Amino acid sequence: MNKILIDISAKKIWQKEEINVVRKVLLICYDSLSLRESLELSVRLTDDKEIMDLNKTYRNKNSPTNVLSFCSQKNKHDKLGFNILGDLVISRDTVIKELAGTKKTFEQHISHLTIHGFLHLLGYIHEDDNEAKTMENLETEILKKLNIPDPYLGIN
Repeated sequence: MNKILIDISAKKIWQKEEINVVRKVLLICYDSLSLRESLELSVRLTDDKEIMDLNKTYRNKNSPTNVLSFCSQKNKHDKLGFNILGDLVISRDTVIKELAGTKKTFEQHISHLTIHGFLHLLGYIHEDDNEAKTMENLETEILKKLNIPDPYLGIN
């Protein structure tokens, strides 16, 4: 039976319920995509300072961002035979800033970002319109299972 192993570390600014939302969303992503292998991923729930340092180091961008995905090398397995997918990093500070002026809840936005980052770990990208549409369709399909409205409605 295939499984997903999720290792989450969080700064103290993250509330237990918020951490649980991220875990729940990742489990639903895994089930929704009917993945055929056991996966392992690490999640770091952090603040703007830490994610800005990572963004500068790995992407040469001196600003915070909402989510970063770091893919592992292909076919890298742990001692239990899990395929190591990579690392997901999410900034609570940026998530909250992005909510200003919207009607979205924290849970809705963090769910969307978690799905988005997870899809990047699986190799999905959005460099052109076709890739973006494929990724957006998967995101909205998974969000629908969580009873979260399509975040792309009204965006041209």
